[in-house]
Amino acid sequence: MEELLRTIFDAFPEKSTIIFKGECSDCGDAVIIDIVPTLEGFGLLGGAFVECLMEKYVAKCPECYKVNSKMVETYRANPNVLPIFDKKDLLSSILSIH
Repeated sequence: MEELLRTIFDAFPEKSTIIFKGECSDCGDAVIIDIVPTLEGFGLLGGAFVECLMEKYVAKCPECYKVNSKMVETYRANPNVLPIFDKKDLLSSILSIH
């Protein structure tokens, strides 16, 4: 994930923030995550990304992330109910709003 975000910021050097729009894997509400570069990597405001499979992620809203920062168990039983995205989906979401 960090490599992808670095690539996006390199491709758009005029951007100080990139925005991801999706839905929370736990509650289903809309989640908007502002991503900003920091000295140590990247800061996320408005939510978090959680890796659920190799190179696959879900987004969580701040409230759900506070309750459970890990992947929800529902995924193992029925992976089709979660809004899972990969690097391509993340890039598409970010680029569609610019």
